[in-house]
Formats: sequence, structure tokens, C-alpha cells
Amino acid sequence: MNYLMSAVDRVRSWTDEEYGQNLGVFLDEQPMLFSWLMRLSEEFEDDVHEQLVRSSMVLREGFRGMGLAIDTISDLVIADVTTEVVEAFEALESEEEVLDLELIEKVARSPFVHAEVRNFLHQELRSGLPKGSAEQHNLMLVIDILIGCFEEVVEQPGTTGKE
Repeated sequence: MNYLMSAVDRVRSWTDEEYGQNLGVFLDEQPMLFSWLMRLSEEFEDDVHEQLVRSSMVLREGFRGMGLAIDTISDLVIADVTTEVVEAFEALESEEEVLDLELIEKVARSPFVHAEVRNFLHQELRSGLPKGSAEQHNLMLVIDILIGCFEEVVEQPGTTGKE
């Protein structure tokens, strides 16, 4: 079963009221990640930013669908994952003249999840993915950071969670 696609379908099916309720729960569960996403609002068009928030909720729902508990994402996790992702992207940039979406997926933390979230964004954005390569690059970077943040705080069975 593709848990991510099930999560996409679930998030898409929410009414405006359900979306608002789930957004409130997401804010309560992940206040630091939500704050980080809000700080990104100046970097992206409103539609793109809104879909980044929805993508975060899709990721949360996908992990839940797999029966995985998610701890709170801390500022330290966000900073560590951001550093790791940026370094991977910079290493790729130093090797390649032109970065396309396929190359970016090859260095993504979870290429399949990255591709699925990118497809979700492409379908949800009113004007499609941003046209400029810098805008696409930044969006793919943020997606990879979001995926990494959730992966880092998955509670492992038999533990009390990660730091």
C-alpha cells in the first residue's frame, strides 16, 4: 500500500473546516516546524507556501498511516537536517552545470517520498511548479528538509523517542 498517496487523498478530501482543525492540531504537535514554515512565507509565492504547509501535513499523515509515531520536531533537528540537505545540494551543484529535478531527487534523503511530494505540489499548485530554476531548486530543498525532519523524529519501536 502506498501510504503517501493515501495521505495525499486524505488531505485532499478534507473540507475547509477539517483542514482548519487539522492545521490547528499540526500547529500544536509541531510548533517549531510550523514556525520555520511561517518564516519561509517571504521566500515563496503565497500559493507555493500554502502547499508547503499542506505537504507537511501530507507527510505527517503518511507516517501516521504507516503506524509510526512522530515526536515533536525541534529547532535543533531542523537546523541539523537543513545543514545536511544544503551540503548535499551544494555538492551536487559543484558537480553539475544544470540541476534538474531528476538530479535533485538522486541526492534527496528519500527519493521516492521526494518524488511523490513533488508530484503532489505540481498537481496542487494553481500555476504548477515554479518556472525559474532557482525557485524550483529552493522548493525541492525545502521539501527534502521537511522529509528529513519527519524521518529524524520517528519513534523507533521499543524506545521513548529521539532527542
